[in-house]
Amino acid sequence: MTVPPSRNGVTHSTRLALSPQSTLQPLGDTEGGVVLKLDSGELFTVNDTSLAFLQELDGTAKIDDVAGRLAEIFDVDAATLTSDLIEIADDLIDESLIYIV
Repeated sequence: MTVPPSRNGVTHSTRLALSPQSTLQPLGDTEGGVVLKLDSGELFTVNDTSLAFLQELDGTAKIDDVAGRLAEIFDVDAATLTSDLIEIADDLIDESLIYIV
């Protein structure tokens, strides 16, 4: 599977972290979560997959490591999930919710 280029330079080996200006709150089983952008007050909703991804972003794990763990939880192909997570990461970086470590 070929991963399209990331507009923010994210690759399978990129390490990411939640922005210090963002807080993450799970809403409950199968309810996803919300991310609050502290500097602007904007509130973003995330689905279960994005929530699990954000919860894994500790600044040390590579995207493909995270995809491997989440692939087992969500019963999906790790390569496909890696591609999807790179795309999600691009969107979250654009919103300044996460950053590249």
